[in-house]
Amino acid sequence: MITLYDFDSKAGRPWNMSAWKARYSLNFKNITYKTIWIEFPDIEPTMKKLGALPTGRRKDGTPFYTLPTIHDDSTGAIIADSAVIAEYLDKTYPTPTQLIPAGTHALQTAFRELVDSRATPLVSLVVPDAVTKTMNAPSAEYLTRAFAAAVSNAASMSKETRVAEWEKAEEVLGGVKALMKPEDRWVMGDAISFADFVVAAMLIMTKTVYGKESEEWTRIMKWHDGRWDRMMTDLDKYTAVY
Repeated sequence: MITLYDFDSKAGRPWNMSAWKARYSLNFKNITYKTIWIEFPDIEPTMKKLGALPTGRRKDGTPFYTLPTIHDDSTGAIIADSAVIAEYLDKTYPTPTQLIPAGTHALQTAFRELVDSRATPLVSLVVPDAVTKTMNAPSAEYLTRAFAAAVSNAASMSKETRVAEWEKAEEVLGGVKALMKPEDRWVMGDAISFADFVVAAMLIMTKTVYGKESEEWTRIMKWHDGRWDRMMTDLDKYTAVY
């Protein structure tokens, strides 16, 4: 069985968009797995104990560990980073279909990097709100210390500034829409791929933090003639939590 290490929350439900990419991928491939929930300050010691490799380096050169991470009991593999996880799942569990179809790796990587690089307006709104609305005390306190300026700026953001940031977020998704033809159901056309989960993960994070009846979520679902509402409805069958 695969174990998915994900960020914990008050409701015991997934919220982080990076981890959601991995969860979507596992569900899409219908792979049996279980979740272990981790608080932010426990990530590094837990990953070191597990034997996971760091996913980066801090400015001082020390290793940096992140989630999501999976541990596959059947192979012994320990994989971190959602994109690397998707590649591993495609190689180890090639059926029923590929997350990153053959010949699309470069395109999928470019798309993912484009979306990630432009996601700042939405992330800068949602993540600080997740600190107060979604996270348990250990994670909230950890992030408040680690990203004090960002959390403080978000808390003191004026109504006018928030409106402007939401408009920027709409432009980001508008840019994604512009890359696709009107008749395209998914990023790759007619077939679901990891690229769709990159977008969906960003959206479902917003839904989890604010709630499905919230003004924020309702607003997004109306953007661009309801394209994202249709997308999230179609992907709902891949949102199970195990």
